[in-house]
Amino acid sequence: MKKIKAITLALGLMAFLAAAAGQTAPLDPYPSLEQFYQELKVLADNNPDLVRLERIGKSVEGRPLYLLRIGYSQTGQKPHALIAGGIHAEEFIGARLALESAKLLVEQSKTDPAMKDLLGKIEVDVIPLSNPDGYNRVYVNNGKGGQGGMRKNAHGVDLNRNFPVVPGAKSRHPLAGNRRPKSSYYMGTAELSEPETKAVADLVTNDHYFLVLNLHSVAGKFLYPYTHSKTLPPDRDLFLEIGKAFASAQKNHPYRVEQSYSWYPTLGDPDDYNYLKLGIPSFTVEVGTIGGNFSDRGLTSLKEFWFANPQKKYAYWIGNDAPAVIAALEKTYELTGGKPLELKSQWEKQ
Repeated sequence: MKKIKAITLALGLMAFLAAAAGQTAPLDPYPSLEQFYQELKVLADNNPDLVRLERIGKSVEGRPLYLLRIGYSQTGQKPHALIAGGIHAEEFIGARLALESAKLLVEQSKTDPAMKDLLGKIEVDVIPLSNPDGYNRVYVNNGKGGQGGMRKNAHGVDLNRNFPVVPGAKSRHPLAGNRRPKSSYYMGTAELSEPETKAVADLVTNDHYFLVLNLHSVAGKFLYPYTHSKTLPPDRDLFLEIGKAFASAQKNHPYRVEQSYSWYPTLGDPDDYNYLKLGIPSFTVEVGTIGGNFSDRGLTSLKEFWFANPQKKYAYWIGNDAPAVIAALEKTYELTGGKPLELKSQWEKQ
């Protein structure tokens, strides 16, 4: 009897420890916010000749907005490219792809002379996590959005609708963006009302950017402007070349390259602002697919979080997309010479 009790207690203890271990990493392979920040610091500390970690602002709740600057002989006069992820709270895979792309750049600079040469000519800036409050909220709620929902920042604003709207642009599409605070697509009280979007807008306005890549999930698409109108952009051929370079570098699952509006219209999206106001080619990458993520988790979980983020196939999608991010970067530099496009006047003409 004592032996049976001992075995029962041991099994109970093992079950408790297993449950406790699961609770410490409920969203594995995705780390906590603190662990995420630590990865940024380690990357910079281990590569001081190439990587510099800066703060470009703070979130609503006072968390740092980190920027990785990657390049040799860093100066303000070099052409800059920006890779940004994690603007929507639940889209952890976009934030991870931004960081993994940064790591791949560093790795390639040590083994590929061409990449080392490129990083001597340009600087690649990476904001892995544009919405740290939202990320932390979803993480501590075990993949749920809590009162703030699954997309928004701590003010309840969809940051991807909070950038300046193209003058005259309107849409009744339910996902386009609106001024209703309870909506998942709430644009905020005013353009750039949020500290997170203001920090990003200030960055791209004040430095010399020739490319912005915004990393989201989960439609398996490479989207180019316009986001607000079905009118074809004047630089469509250039955008298609960049999108083709991106898709051609995807070894597992090439994404569809299409105009953003053809999927659905958006207002206050950074892509149109960057392109029409600043002349910067700006694209949205939708990482993974809902079907792929559903089959990844099967019927073990019906959480919205796992529709947006792969688990078992995490390495599959990172390996698919990180080389493509770099390919798009290289192609854009080749086509633009590291200079923005001459389109500033079109903002007023819309």
